[in-house]
Amino acid sequence: MFLFALSLALQSPARSTPPVDLAGLATVELPSGFMPVGRGQDGPRIGHFDPATLGQHRNDYQITFRLEQGQRTLPGGKLANPVLLHVTLFNPAKPKPDATRIGFTTIPQFYPPAGNDRPRLDAHFAAQRWLDDVMTGDAVTRSAATNEGRGDSASNRPPERWLVIHVDPTRRIRIDLYAWRSVYSLDDARALVRRAAESVQITPKLAELFGGVNDAEARDDARFESSVQSALLALSQCGIRSIGPGMVAFSDRCASWLSDDRRFLRVARAMGRIPVAETRGDGRSVPELQVEVPPGRSAKLPSQSDFRLTQLFWHDAVKGWVIGGFGESLHKDDAPDAQLITAITPHLRDRATVYVVAMASYDLRLSPDRAAIAEFLAEADRVAAALRDGKVVLPGVRARPFGFGP
Repeated sequence: MFLFALSLALQSPARSTPPVDLAGLATVELPSGFMPVGRGQDGPRIGHFDPATLGQHRNDYQITFRLEQGQRTLPGGKLANPVLLHVTLFNPAKPKPDATRIGFTTIPQFYPPAGNDRPRLDAHFAAQRWLDDVMTGDAVTRSAATNEGRGDSASNRPPERWLVIHVDPTRRIRIDLYAWRSVYSLDDARALVRRAAESVQITPKLAELFGGVNDAEARDDARFESSVQSALLALSQCGIRSIGPGMVAFSDRCASWLSDDRRFLRVARAMGRIPVAETRGDGRSVPELQVEVPPGRSAKLPSQSDFRLTQLFWHDAVKGWVIGGFGESLHKDDAPDAQLITAITPHLRDRATVYVVAMASYDLRLSPDRAAIAEFLAEADRVAAALRDGKVVLPGVRARPFGFGP
Protein backbone atom coordinates (compact mmCIF):
# COMPACT_ATOMS: atom_id res chain seq x y z
CA MET A 1 0.00 0.00 0.00
CA PHE A 2 2.82 2.42 0.88
CA LEU A 3 4.65 1.76 -2.40
CA PHE A 4 1.44 2.15 -4.42
CA ALA A 5 0.60 5.44 -2.73
CA LEU A 6 4.07 6.85 -3.25
CA SER A 7 4.19 5.83 -6.89
CA LEU A 8 0.71 7.25 -7.51
CA ALA A 9 1.73 10.57 -5.99
CA LEU A 10 4.76 10.79 -8.24
CA GLN A 11 2.74 9.92 -11.36
CA SER A 12 0.03 12.52 -10.66
CA PRO A 13 0.19 15.95 -12.37
CA ALA A 14 2.99 18.11 -10.94
CA ARG A 15 1.86 20.51 -8.24
CA SER A 16 3.49 23.84 -7.57
CA THR A 17 5.51 23.56 -4.38
CA PRO A 18 7.55 26.29 -2.73
CA PRO A 19 11.33 26.01 -3.15
CA VAL A 20 13.22 24.31 -0.34
CA ASP A 21 15.30 26.79 1.67
CA LEU A 22 18.84 25.49 2.25
CA ALA A 23 19.61 27.38 5.48
CA GLY A 24 19.47 30.73 3.69
CA LEU A 25 22.39 29.82 1.42
CA ALA A 26 20.29 28.77 -1.58
CA THR A 27 16.91 27.41 -2.63
CA VAL A 28 16.14 24.32 -4.69
CA GLU A 29 12.93 23.24 -6.41
CA LEU A 30 11.93 19.62 -5.84
CA PRO A 31 8.78 17.53 -6.35
CA SER A 32 6.28 17.50 -3.51
CA GLY A 33 7.02 15.24 -0.57
CA PHE A 34 10.73 15.93 -0.15
CA MET A 35 11.55 16.65 3.48
CA PRO A 36 14.72 18.04 5.10
CA VAL A 37 16.83 15.54 7.05
CA GLY A 38 19.95 17.42 8.06
CA ARG A 39 23.15 19.11 6.96
CA GLY A 40 26.31 17.21 6.01
CA GLN A 41 26.74 13.96 4.13
CA ASP A 42 25.87 12.04 7.30
CA GLY A 43 24.78 12.89 10.82
CA PRO A 44 21.71 13.21 13.04
CA ARG A 45 18.21 13.37 11.58
CA ILE A 46 17.19 16.82 12.84
CA GLY A 47 14.47 17.46 10.22
CA HIS A 48 15.39 21.03 9.30
CA PHE A 49 18.09 23.26 7.81
CA ASP A 50 18.42 25.81 10.60
CA PRO A 51 20.78 28.67 9.65
CA ALA A 52 21.82 28.82 13.30
CA THR A 53 23.80 25.59 12.81
CA LEU A 54 26.00 27.04 10.05
CA GLY A 55 28.48 28.30 12.61
CA GLN A 56 29.55 24.67 13.03
CA HIS A 57 30.48 24.29 9.34
CA ARG A 58 34.24 23.93 8.78
CA ASN A 59 34.62 22.92 5.12
CA ASP A 60 35.62 25.81 2.84
CA TYR A 61 35.01 23.87 -0.39
CA GLN A 62 31.48 22.45 -0.15
CA ILE A 63 28.37 22.04 1.97
CA THR A 64 25.79 19.25 1.63
CA PHE A 65 22.09 19.09 2.53
CA ARG A 66 20.22 15.79 2.95
CA LEU A 67 16.57 15.29 1.94
CA GLU A 68 14.26 12.30 1.65
CA GLN A 69 10.89 11.42 0.15
CA GLY A 70 8.30 8.88 1.27
CA GLN A 71 10.25 7.83 4.34
CA ARG A 72 8.79 5.23 6.68
CA THR A 73 9.95 2.81 9.38
CA LEU A 74 10.05 -0.93 8.65
CA PRO A 75 8.70 -3.49 11.16
CA GLY A 76 12.22 -4.18 12.44
CA GLY A 77 12.75 -0.53 13.28
CA LYS A 78 15.00 0.37 10.33
CA LEU A 79 14.18 3.14 7.89
CA ALA A 80 12.96 2.12 4.44
CA ASN A 81 14.87 4.95 2.67
CA PRO A 82 12.91 4.71 -0.60
CA VAL A 83 14.20 8.04 -1.95
CA LEU A 84 17.31 9.82 -0.65
CA LEU A 85 18.64 13.01 -2.20
CA HIS A 86 21.67 15.16 -1.40
CA VAL A 87 22.26 18.71 -2.63
CA THR A 88 25.89 19.84 -2.53
CA LEU A 89 26.85 23.48 -3.04
CA PHE A 90 30.47 24.32 -3.92
CA ASN A 91 32.48 27.40 -3.04
CA PRO A 92 32.33 29.81 -6.00
CA ALA A 93 35.82 31.05 -5.14
CA LYS A 94 37.35 27.56 -5.42
CA PRO A 95 38.10 25.42 -8.51
CA LYS A 96 35.05 23.91 -10.16
CA PRO A 97 34.11 20.31 -9.34
CA ASP A 98 35.35 17.85 -11.95
CA ALA A 99 32.31 16.30 -13.63
CA THR A 100 34.45 13.84 -15.59
CA ARG A 101 35.69 12.07 -12.45
CA ILE A 102 32.69 10.91 -10.43
CA GLY A 103 34.06 8.10 -8.28
CA PHE A 104 31.86 8.18 -5.18
CA THR A 105 28.44 9.17 -3.87
CA THR A 106 27.73 11.41 -0.92
CA ILE A 107 24.90 9.08 0.19
CA PRO A 108 26.28 6.69 2.84
CA GLN A 109 23.27 4.32 2.70
CA PHE A 110 24.54 3.11 -0.67
CA TYR A 111 27.71 1.71 0.88
CA PRO A 112 28.36 -1.34 3.07
CA PRO A 113 29.03 -0.66 6.78
CA ALA A 114 32.81 -0.54 6.31
CA GLY A 115 33.76 2.61 8.21
CA ASN A 116 36.69 4.34 6.51
CA ASP A 117 37.83 1.28 4.55
CA ARG A 118 38.27 3.28 1.35
CA PRO A 119 39.34 0.37 -0.92
CA ARG A 120 36.25 -1.63 0.07
CA LEU A 121 33.93 1.34 -0.43
CA ASP A 122 35.49 2.23 -3.80
CA ALA A 123 35.26 -1.39 -4.96
CA HIS A 124 31.54 -1.50 -4.16
CA PHE A 125 30.97 1.74 -6.09
CA ALA A 126 32.89 0.51 -9.14
CA ALA A 127 31.16 -2.90 -9.18
CA GLN A 128 27.69 -1.53 -9.96
CA ARG A 129 26.10 -1.77 -13.42
CA TRP A 130 27.01 1.66 -14.75
CA LEU A 131 25.00 3.08 -17.61
CA ASP A 132 25.94 5.59 -20.28
CA ASP A 133 26.59 9.10 -18.99
CA VAL A 134 24.28 11.90 -20.10
CA MET A 135 25.97 15.19 -21.03
CA THR A 136 24.21 18.57 -20.85
CA GLY A 137 26.75 21.23 -21.73
CA ASP A 138 29.57 20.64 -19.26
CA ALA A 139 27.23 18.97 -16.75
CA VAL A 140 27.35 15.19 -16.42
CA THR A 141 24.66 12.83 -15.16
CA ARG A 142 26.08 9.44 -14.17
CA SER A 143 23.72 6.56 -13.39
CA ALA A 144 24.01 3.03 -12.06
CA ALA A 145 21.58 0.16 -11.57
CA THR A 146 22.32 -1.02 -8.02
CA ASN A 147 21.26 -3.70 -5.55
CA GLU A 148 21.45 -6.41 -8.18
CA GLY A 149 23.89 -8.61 -6.26
CA ARG A 150 26.97 -6.81 -7.53
CA GLY A 151 29.66 -5.44 -5.26
CA ASP A 152 29.84 -5.89 -1.51
CA SER A 153 27.54 -8.61 -0.15
CA ALA A 154 26.66 -6.42 2.84
CA SER A 155 24.97 -3.84 0.60
CA ASN A 156 23.90 -5.40 -2.69
CA ARG A 157 20.49 -6.89 -1.94
CA PRO A 158 17.02 -5.75 -3.08
CA PRO A 159 15.05 -3.59 -3.38
CA GLU A 160 16.74 -2.60 -6.62
CA ARG A 161 17.62 1.09 -6.86
CA TRP A 162 18.97 3.78 -9.13
CA LEU A 163 22.05 5.70 -8.07
CA VAL A 164 22.10 8.92 -10.09
CA ILE A 165 24.75 11.61 -9.67
CA HIS A 166 24.58 14.95 -11.47
CA VAL A 167 27.53 17.34 -11.36
CA ASP A 168 27.20 20.80 -12.90
CA PRO A 169 30.62 22.54 -12.84
CA THR A 170 29.34 25.89 -14.11
CA ARG A 171 26.63 26.19 -11.48
CA ARG A 172 28.92 24.47 -8.94
CA ILE A 173 26.11 22.15 -7.91
CA ARG A 174 26.01 18.42 -7.30
CA ILE A 175 22.86 16.30 -6.80
CA ASP A 176 23.03 12.67 -5.60
CA LEU A 177 19.89 10.50 -5.76
CA TYR A 178 19.49 6.95 -4.42
CA ALA A 179 15.96 5.71 -5.11
CA TRP A 180 13.88 2.58 -5.47
CA ARG A 181 13.34 1.73 -9.13
CA SER A 182 9.70 1.03 -8.31
CA VAL A 183 9.33 4.72 -7.37
CA TYR A 184 11.30 6.42 -10.16
CA SER A 185 12.07 5.27 -13.67
CA LEU A 186 15.61 5.89 -14.89
CA ASP A 187 14.46 8.74 -17.13
CA ASP A 188 12.52 10.34 -14.28
CA ALA A 189 15.45 9.99 -11.90
CA ARG A 190 17.82 11.60 -14.37
CA ALA A 191 15.37 14.40 -15.06
CA LEU A 192 14.88 14.99 -11.33
CA VAL A 193 18.55 15.55 -10.55
CA ARG A 194 19.11 17.72 -13.64
CA ARG A 195 16.08 19.93 -12.98
CA ALA A 196 16.95 20.21 -9.30
CA ALA A 197 20.46 21.43 -10.16
CA GLU A 198 19.11 23.91 -12.72
CA SER A 199 16.61 25.28 -10.18
CA VAL A 200 19.15 26.12 -7.47
CA GLN A 201 19.26 29.82 -6.64
CA ILE A 202 22.36 30.85 -4.67
CA THR A 203 22.28 33.73 -2.19
CA PRO A 204 25.23 35.95 -1.16
CA LYS A 205 25.27 34.15 2.19
CA LEU A 206 26.95 31.14 0.56
CA ALA A 207 30.10 33.10 -0.26
CA GLU A 208 29.98 34.66 3.20
CA LEU A 209 29.82 31.21 4.80
CA PHE A 210 32.83 29.88 2.90
CA GLY A 211 34.76 33.11 3.42
CA GLY A 212 34.24 32.85 7.17
CA VAL A 213 35.43 29.23 7.50
CA ASN A 214 39.10 30.18 7.77
CA ASP A 215 38.30 32.79 10.40
CA ALA A 216 36.25 30.24 12.32
CA GLU A 217 39.04 27.68 12.10
CA ALA A 218 41.51 30.27 13.40
CA ARG A 219 39.22 30.94 16.34
CA ASP A 220 38.87 27.21 16.96
CA ASP A 221 42.64 26.76 16.91
CA ALA A 222 43.18 29.65 19.33
CA ARG A 223 40.53 28.28 21.68
CA PHE A 224 42.14 24.82 21.48
CA GLU A 225 45.60 26.16 22.30
CA SER A 226 44.12 28.00 25.26
CA SER A 227 42.38 24.86 26.52
CA VAL A 228 45.59 22.82 26.28
CA GLN A 229 47.56 25.43 28.20
CA SER A 230 44.82 25.72 30.84
CA ALA A 231 44.80 21.95 31.28
CA LEU A 232 48.58 21.82 31.74
CA LEU A 233 48.39 24.65 34.27
CA ALA A 234 45.70 22.77 36.21
CA LEU A 235 47.84 19.60 36.23
CA SER A 236 50.61 21.53 37.98
CA GLN A 237 48.38 21.45 41.07
CA CYS A 238 49.12 17.73 41.18
CA GLY A 239 52.85 18.07 40.55
CA ILE A 240 52.85 17.52 36.77
CA ARG A 241 54.75 20.44 35.25
CA SER A 242 54.89 19.45 31.58
CA ILE A 243 53.73 16.75 29.19
CA GLY A 244 54.38 16.16 25.50
CA PRO A 245 52.07 14.80 22.79
CA GLY A 246 51.72 11.01 22.95
CA MET A 247 53.46 10.88 26.32
CA VAL A 248 52.63 9.90 29.91
CA ALA A 249 53.82 12.19 32.69
CA PHE A 250 54.05 11.31 36.39
CA SER A 251 54.22 12.95 39.75
CA ASP A 252 54.06 11.11 43.08
CA ARG A 253 50.26 11.51 43.23
CA CYS A 254 49.18 11.75 39.60
CA ALA A 255 49.71 10.39 36.11
CA SER A 256 48.45 11.87 32.85
CA TRP A 257 48.45 10.98 29.16
CA LEU A 258 48.11 13.40 26.22
CA SER A 259 47.21 12.11 22.75
CA ASP A 260 49.49 12.70 19.76
CA ASP A 261 47.25 15.50 18.50
CA ARG A 262 46.87 16.90 22.04
CA ARG A 263 43.10 16.60 21.78
CA PHE A 264 42.52 13.92 24.42
CA LEU A 265 43.80 14.10 27.99
CA ARG A 266 43.50 11.34 30.59
CA VAL A 267 44.32 11.95 34.27
CA ALA A 268 44.83 9.42 37.08
CA ARG A 269 45.15 10.22 40.78
CA ALA A 270 46.48 7.66 43.31
CA MET A 271 43.83 7.33 46.04
CA GLY A 272 44.75 4.51 48.39
CA ARG A 273 45.63 0.83 48.72
CA ILE A 274 43.76 -1.94 50.49
CA PRO A 275 45.14 -5.42 51.35
CA VAL A 276 43.38 -8.14 49.36
CA ALA A 277 42.93 -9.98 52.69
CA GLU A 278 40.49 -7.25 53.76
CA THR A 279 38.28 -7.73 50.69
CA ARG A 280 35.72 -10.36 50.01
CA GLY A 281 36.75 -12.90 47.42
CA ASP A 282 39.16 -15.78 47.07
CA GLY A 283 42.27 -13.63 46.70
CA ARG A 284 42.97 -15.04 43.26
CA SER A 285 40.35 -13.31 41.12
CA VAL A 286 38.26 -10.12 41.27
CA PRO A 287 38.20 -8.50 44.75
CA GLU A 288 34.75 -7.73 46.12
CA LEU A 289 34.63 -4.25 47.62
CA GLN A 290 31.48 -2.44 48.68
CA VAL A 291 32.06 1.25 48.00
CA GLU A 292 29.95 4.23 49.01
CA VAL A 293 31.36 7.68 48.20
CA PRO A 294 30.25 10.36 50.67
CA PRO A 295 28.00 13.05 49.13
CA GLY A 296 29.43 16.43 48.26
CA ARG A 297 30.78 16.08 44.71
CA SER A 298 31.05 19.28 42.67
CA ALA A 299 28.30 19.94 40.14
CA LYS A 300 31.09 20.36 37.56
CA LEU A 301 31.76 16.59 37.74
CA PRO A 302 28.40 15.20 36.57
CA SER A 303 29.48 12.16 34.58
CA GLN A 304 31.72 9.10 34.71
CA SER A 305 34.15 10.84 32.36
CA ASP A 306 34.62 13.66 34.90
CA PHE A 307 35.37 11.46 37.94
CA ARG A 308 35.38 7.71 38.41
CA LEU A 309 36.97 5.29 40.86
CA THR A 310 38.80 2.26 39.54
CA GLN A 311 40.62 -0.62 41.18
CA LEU A 312 43.83 -2.19 39.92
CA PHE A 313 44.69 -5.64 41.21
CA TRP A 314 46.75 -8.70 40.35
CA HIS A 315 44.78 -11.50 38.72
CA ASP A 316 46.31 -14.95 38.96
CA ALA A 317 44.32 -16.32 36.02
CA VAL A 318 45.70 -13.75 33.56
CA LYS A 319 49.03 -13.44 35.35
CA GLY A 320 48.89 -9.68 35.22
CA TRP A 321 47.37 -6.49 36.56
CA VAL A 322 43.67 -5.96 35.85
CA ILE A 323 41.53 -2.83 36.06
CA GLY A 324 37.91 -2.82 37.18
CA GLY A 325 35.20 -0.45 38.30
CA PHE A 326 33.07 -0.34 41.41
CA GLY A 327 29.54 -1.40 40.58
CA GLU A 328 29.49 0.21 37.12
CA SER A 329 30.75 -0.69 33.68
CA LEU A 330 34.39 0.04 32.99
CA HIS A 331 34.80 3.33 31.17
CA LYS A 332 35.87 2.98 27.54
CA ASP A 333 39.08 4.91 28.22
CA ASP A 334 40.17 2.49 30.95
CA ALA A 335 40.92 -0.53 28.79
CA PRO A 336 43.79 -2.66 30.17
CA ASP A 337 45.91 -1.85 27.10
CA ALA A 338 45.29 1.93 27.25
CA GLN A 339 48.60 3.78 27.29
CA LEU A 340 47.95 5.44 30.66
CA ILE A 341 47.01 2.14 32.32
CA THR A 342 50.02 0.26 30.95
CA ALA A 343 52.25 3.08 32.19
CA ILE A 344 50.77 2.91 35.70
CA THR A 345 50.95 -0.85 36.30
CA PRO A 346 54.79 -1.01 36.58
CA HIS A 347 54.41 1.24 39.64
CA LEU A 348 52.20 -1.36 41.36
CA ARG A 349 54.49 -3.72 43.24
CA ASP A 350 52.41 -5.57 45.84
CA ARG A 351 50.28 -8.31 44.33
CA ALA A 352 48.45 -8.73 47.63
CA THR A 353 47.07 -5.17 47.39
CA VAL A 354 44.12 -3.54 45.65
CA TYR A 355 45.11 -0.09 44.38
CA VAL A 356 42.31 2.49 44.16
CA VAL A 357 42.81 5.12 41.44
CA ALA A 358 40.56 8.02 40.40
CA MET A 359 40.34 8.65 36.65
CA ALA A 360 39.08 11.45 34.38
CA SER A 361 38.88 11.89 30.59
CA TYR A 362 38.83 15.13 28.62
CA ASP A 363 38.33 16.22 25.00
CA LEU A 364 40.25 19.50 24.90
CA ARG A 365 39.10 20.43 21.39
CA LEU A 366 35.40 19.64 21.33
CA SER A 367 34.55 20.00 25.03
CA PRO A 368 37.09 22.36 26.60
CA ASP A 369 34.47 23.67 29.06
CA ARG A 370 34.17 20.16 30.52
CA ALA A 371 37.86 19.98 31.46
CA ALA A 372 37.24 20.61 35.17
CA ILE A 373 40.67 19.36 36.25
CA ALA A 374 40.91 21.50 39.37
CA GLU A 375 37.54 20.19 40.54
CA PHE A 376 38.64 16.61 39.76
CA LEU A 377 41.76 17.00 41.89
CA ALA A 378 39.78 18.59 44.74
CA GLU A 379 37.27 15.74 44.65
CA ALA A 380 40.11 13.22 44.59
CA ASP A 381 41.61 14.82 47.69
CA ARG A 382 38.24 14.68 49.46
CA VAL A 383 37.53 11.05 48.58
CA ALA A 384 41.13 9.96 49.35
CA ALA A 385 40.81 11.42 52.84
CA ALA A 386 37.52 9.58 53.32
CA LEU A 387 39.18 6.36 52.10
CA ARG A 388 41.87 6.69 54.76
CA ASP A 389 39.21 7.33 57.39
CA GLY A 390 37.31 4.16 56.46
CA LYS A 391 34.29 6.05 55.10
CA VAL A 392 34.31 4.77 51.50
CA VAL A 393 35.00 1.01 51.50
CA LEU A 394 32.47 -0.72 53.72
CA PRO A 395 32.39 -1.79 56.45
CA GLY A 396 34.93 0.74 57.68
CA VAL A 397 37.92 -0.55 55.72
CA ARG A 398 40.75 1.98 55.93
CA ALA A 399 42.94 2.51 52.89
CA ARG A 400 46.60 3.38 53.17
CA PRO A 401 48.15 6.01 50.90
CA PHE A 402 50.33 5.11 47.93
CA GLY A 403 52.06 7.02 45.17
CA PHE A 404 53.40 6.48 41.67
CA GLY A 405 56.93 7.37 42.69
CA PRO A 406 59.84 4.94 43.19
